[in-house]
Amino acid sequence: MTALMPPPPSSGYALVNDLREPAAVANIHRTAPDEWAREELLLAKLGARGWGRVHHFRNYYGSGWGEHAGSMLSPRALSAFFRFVDAFEFPSGVIPSVFLTDRGGIELCWEEESRKSVQVEFTRTDAEFYREATGEEGALAHGALPQLVLRLSA
Repeated sequence: MTALMPPPPSSGYALVNDLREPAAVANIHRTAPDEWAREELLLAKLGARGWGRVHHFRNYYGSGWGEHAGSMLSPRALSAFFRFVDAFEFPSGVIPSVFLTDRGGIELCWEEESRKSVQVEFTRTDAEFYREATGEEGALAHGALPQLVLRLSA
């Protein structure tokens, strides 16, 4: 009588097992379908480099990053940032630089046609700005972003 033996383990099973995502990768934020418009906006206004930086700030920078234990990107700051980028027309040919701040804000910097710099930092509560050409600086609440757009467009 011949004993029935189970088949040897399939190499396909090991391959599938090897392809499972590590826990750290599985926890990465994936863009929801309703965020595609935001992604397209970033690509159009900030280029691939700006889009990539924002993507990394959102997905890979948790609390404690950097030398000064920076905070993770604030959802309120990011929301204000998107509203501003959507409404503001940067000077022709200008692609702003994007930075994550230690306080969990996101900052845009660019040069005006006069070669003078403009900086706008979006924090959890407001937008702080500096315009070198006029020496003007200040902070406006997120609700006043349309006024900031007008002020920096002039």
